[in-house]
Amino acid sequence: MIRRALFLLCLLSLVWTAAAPAGGFDCVKPPYGATISSINDNDYFVKFSEKEGVTYYNYTGPCKLGVHERLAPVIVYGAVDGKLYSRIMKTEHDDIDIIKAVTTKLAGTPQTVTEGEWLVMSWDFPEKRIKMKLKYNSASQATKSAIYYEPLRPKAAPAPEESLEK
Repeated sequence: MIRRALFLLCLLSLVWTAAAPAGGFDCVKPPYGATISSINDNDYFVKFSEKEGVTYYNYTGPCKLGVHERLAPVIVYGAVDGKLYSRIMKTEHDDIDIIKAVTTKLAGTPQTVTEGEWLVMSWDFPEKRIKMKLKYNSASQATKSAIYYEPLRPKAAPAPEESLEK
């Protein structure tokens, strides 16, 4: 009888654990404006730099974006006043046709300009107060992109996608 009760308890705890929400941070849909402390329950955000009012973090927890299936992106998160402000990403050897197809499908048609070797695409989502910018270098096939929460953007800071340049 005790063995059956223990087995049942173990089985119920496994079912409950499998059904429990992951909680914490969703890297696909970051909760911009949320405090880092409220989304860092597993200490996955590791602070590595602070510049011009923005604190930069590596996220060391589980994260799978669509870009991970074809490239090895460098991804950094920024916080202003302890609140999640931006996701900054860099890639190498990217394909502009894939970039255009994916971003248009996910975010709509961007505003596009050329700045030297860089094709600059930007999107504005006023209802969410979020902006997105992606720069593609036609010579090196590198990208620099950022999604950021406009209310937290420091006035004196460089553009988010340029903020990690040395």
